[in-house]
Amino acid sequence: MINGAELLILIVTLAFILDIIMGEPPNIIHPVVIIGRTISKFKPYFMRYHNRILAGCLFLLWVIILNSLPVIIVLYILYRPGNILFLIAFIIIYVYFLKSTFSINSMGKHIKRIVNSIKDHDIIMARKHTSMVVRRPTDNMDIHGIASASIETIAEGFVDGYLTPLFFYSFFGLAGALVSRVINTMDSNIAYRESQYYEIGRCTAIGDSIINFFGSRMVPGIFRISAFLMGYSAGKTRIVNTTDSLNAGYSIGSMASVLNVRLEKIGEYIINNQGQQPEVEDIRKAMNIYYVSAALFLILFIIPVIAILFFIHLLVIL
Repeated sequence: MINGAELLILIVTLAFILDIIMGEPPNIIHPVVIIGRTISKFKPYFMRYHNRILAGCLFLLWVIILNSLPVIIVLYILYRPGNILFLIAFIIIYVYFLKSTFSINSMGKHIKRIVNSIKDHDIIMARKHTSMVVRRPTDNMDIHGIASASIETIAEGFVDGYLTPLFFYSFFGLAGALVSRVINTMDSNIAYRESQYYEIGRCTAIGDSIINFFGSRMVPGIFRISAFLMGYSAGKTRIVNTTDSLNAGYSIGSMASVLNVRLEKIGEYIINNQGQQPEVEDIRKAMNIYYVSAALFLILFIIPVIAILFFIHLLVIL
């Protein structure tokens, strides 16, 4: 009989493999797209409240409940370890929803379009593809600006789009991964300063900072090990968070350090000012570090944590 730890490890491994091979499901059935639609549908209702900050907290809680509770209930009903058909259905649904909380394949595809456009000397398309992954204006970006934005996206996306949901999965199962994904999705939708939804998004912004706090501080070590394994010459720059974000500077700064490149968001920050101007080859290296880091985090953190927690659980109940 498969035990709880073995099942959770099997599920996250299958979800990892599914993402690498298949990528994202169609938008019509993609759980994260559905989360986005939920946010859009209910946003006007919560905007009506005078106390926008309180409304934002209730809004976040409502979206979490709508997008996680039904899945958890279905899985609870299906969890019948003694019934092979129920168990198979349980694993399939669990893997599908867990895979939706993180993305490796999709990041690679987005970045590949940017890299290919640069290699084809099509700066206009490179700018267009870059605009799909960053909020900053891209119309006047040169190659270095595009490379910087791409590398920053890779570094920060590793935390938001991979490490954080699986970090919480390790401790709280699918519920933890889903909640972190809802918070991150809402953060990208309503929780930025120039938005008209600034006040209603403050609760989400704080929540996003909290859930990414530990993961962002794990990243420098992971990126450095990955760079070493890839044979890249890691820089010696001390990582200092010069961004307005509580967390983003750690992932971006560590990537800038291991690649020894200068990353800049004009008018907001410069990271590793003594580094070289980033080139298209640095984008490729950053993406390779992303891939290796994803595998390392699965092997060195997720699987051991699940196994240790299960062992502690056995000690408590025995």
